[in-house]
Amino acid sequence: MRAKRKRADPWPDMQIDPIFEKAFGKIYGLPAWRVSPGWGSFLTLEFGDPHLEVREPIVAKGNVSERVKRDLARRHVFIHGDWHLWIKCCNWEVTSSGNLVGKSTVARSIRTAADFLDGQKLTRFILNPEPMRSVFEFDLGGRLETHPYDNESEQWLFHDRRAHTVLILRADGMYSLGPSDRAVEFEWKPVQIS
Repeated sequence: MRAKRKRADPWPDMQIDPIFEKAFGKIYGLPAWRVSPGWGSFLTLEFGDPHLEVREPIVAKGNVSERVKRDLARRHVFIHGDWHLWIKCCNWEVTSSGNLVGKSTVARSIRTAADFLDGQKLTRFILNPEPMRSVFEFDLGGRLETHPYDNESEQWLFHDRRAHTVLILRADGMYSLGPSDRAVEFEWKPVQIS
């Protein structure tokens, strides 16, 4: 059963930093697929053509548990899209025409929210920096809104496999765009909105 909660759009058409419009503009009109709950309240959405990613076995180094060693020793195969959105360390909620479908703080509703968004086409991305909130709007009435639960965590990561980049938004209003194929310290910049 869905809880009713109607509210007006709190953010009229604000001009967001062009880096976000450029990133998400690539997937406007594409359906989200394999929308899945992850660890804890994580949520992932795939867009574009599917690709197999094979992670070969890794020999664990250092003082790690036997479970971690066993997991790393396995070959893992993942299916990802050209674009991969990972809703990470934040609170989020999914609504349909203003009615609550599911949220990150209610474990039993996370799968319901994921199933609801699966197949919907992204039509709009909105960003409000105070406090740092993001909204992803979909063509069949779905709306995914993220907001921080602390002052420093990464709210979401948007991987563009075609450009080999990852766009990251943090709770403190900083973002980074950098190469996704190597582990580097990213340069963080403040989000600009007018």
